[in-house]
Amino acid sequence: MKMTNLLRKLINKCKDLSLSLSLSLIPLKQTLIAVLFIFSFTMTFAQNIVDFEELSLEPESHWNGSDLSGSFTSGYAKFYNTYTDWGGGIGTWNGFAYTNETDVTTYSYENEFSSATGEGVWSSDNYAVSYIMGDWENNYNPIPSILKLDLETAPEVIPGMFVSLNAYASLYMSDGDFYSNNQHWLKLHIVAYSTTSWYFAFTDIMLADYRFDNSDLDYKFDNWTYVDLTWAEGTDSLLFYIESSDVGDYGVNTPAYFCIDNIGEECPEGIPPMETEIYPDYYISGGSSIQISAYVRGGVQPYSFEWSNSSSLDDQYSQTPLASPEQSTSYTVTVTDALGNQNTGTVNVWVDEVGINQNNIFKPLIYIESDKLIIESDQVLESVKIYDMTGKLLNETKAQSNTTSINLDNMSNGIYLVQTSDGRVCSTQKILK
Repeated sequence: MKMTNLLRKLINKCKDLSLSLSLSLIPLKQTLIAVLFIFSFTMTFAQNIVDFEELSLEPESHWNGSDLSGSFTSGYAKFYNTYTDWGGGIGTWNGFAYTNETDVTTYSYENEFSSATGEGVWSSDNYAVSYIMGDWENNYNPIPSILKLDLETAPEVIPGMFVSLNAYASLYMSDGDFYSNNQHWLKLHIVAYSTTSWYFAFTDIMLADYRFDNSDLDYKFDNWTYVDLTWAEGTDSLLFYIESSDVGDYGVNTPAYFCIDNIGEECPEGIPPMETEIYPDYYISGGSSIQISAYVRGGVQPYSFEWSNSSSLDDQYSQTPLASPEQSTSYTVTVTDALGNQNTGTVNVWVDEVGINQNNIFKPLIYIESDKLIIESDQVLESVKIYDMTGKLLNETKAQSNTTSINLDNMSNGIYLVQTSDGRVCSTQKILK
């Protein structure tokens, strides 16, 4: 809700209260005290929320730094911007801008200043949009958007803020079900640091995740979604980066935009419950490794992960650690959201210990030819299984011959694991499509 609307409603309430109290013969002095208390509370609330509503804009317009001022301020936060004027009416920008644009249907790079909902939080007018540009002089690594807090006026602990995709990024993901068909994800990486003590912390916010086996759990931030910021206590600057599985020669392919609003607001009621999907079983040959995973939606981000049996994991606090067990091992993961809600699950990595000694005997020739996977073996093949690098089973074929082929047309380019078996021994090999 816009602060001006909130103030107007409170003033009207105060008028009603004044009339009611007067009719009840309560002294006017007490009425005025009540009015002043409500007004004071409202102003304190307004000062703790950065909502961009005090920034002046014409209808359906934006500020993108074309005045070359390099920044703008709302409340206790300063937002940095870089604008390059190329001449001839052409300019580019990155960092932060502010906007009140509402177009949620035009799928075009020109529609960069509308949130996915076409409005701010609680149907407000103004909100901020950020564009993360790739640095062409540095391998197209992302150039972070920067926000700096005024510690003299900012709350000591900022509870959180609301985040959404912009319309262009959201429509890109939906176009031809691109994100769903390719199981892509998009992540907001935030680094918080203090310019006085040099203390820093960082976290990740998943803006879109389409890696779930159950596609009903796939999500993107099409609506304003509350995220926690208490982890950044003790810092005065936030750096924002966009990362994605959808990458190419020039960095992230997905339009690298996100929107923020109502920095400093408390967590609202009605947050959807946290849900997790944990693939239970992975199969590897002895001496191999496999990436295990726990996918999450709902609750309040950021999430944290902790896996048991950490000695055979490359990172026990990762969402997708690499497991390298010497024998079949069960890993229990505890997933925790910012509110302290927890889900647990168990992943089993089954190691073919017979294969350790006999892989030199059973190791079929595997290669790709004309978009087909060809497997040739001295022994009769009983089965062929293809997994992605997260351990998800993509294809299972019953062979019953020394040679078999599998069509890979429906698989995107990438690295896969091919597990072959003659009924006694399994062998796992990586392939690159």
